[in-house]
Amino acid sequence: MNRLEKRAWAELGGVTLCVIIAGAGGALMVYINTYNRIVGLASFLISGPIVGLIVGLISYLRNIKSWTKFDEREQKIAARAHALSSGVFILFLYCASFTVFFIVGPKNPIPAYILPALFLSGIFLAVFVQSAAILVQFARERDDDHRASQ
Repeated sequence: MNRLEKRAWAELGGVTLCVIIAGAGGALMVYINTYNRIVGLASFLISGPIVGLIVGLISYLRNIKSWTKFDEREQKIAARAHALSSGVFILFLYCASFTVFFIVGPKNPIPAYILPALFLSGIFLAVFVQSAAILVQFARERDDDHRASQ
């Protein structure tokens, strides 16, 4: 298993953990019905942007350092996986938002927790597709190398 494959597994595990924590936080906020704006804002800032910025900054700095270690083949695989992941994320948000629109109806309100749930689902799906694309491309290359050596 090379560095890019390890990174794909680590990203998938990290995003899974983050989505579980954010989902639990969102479920807790829905359960206790946080109408108190100060409590809701404080919990949002603690769980969302602050943690996201810290994790994002650490990941970005590690990404810059590790990106130069990848060869051209690995960079090409990562770029293909990123393009596929971005397309899946956009398609998911498009389909999910219009599905909610048609189910609820144009003049009816939707529950507020639907929007963060759709966003977290989209992020998880995008990272899952990116990690799977990286792992599948490497598996295909190994399979092709194995066939060629026989």
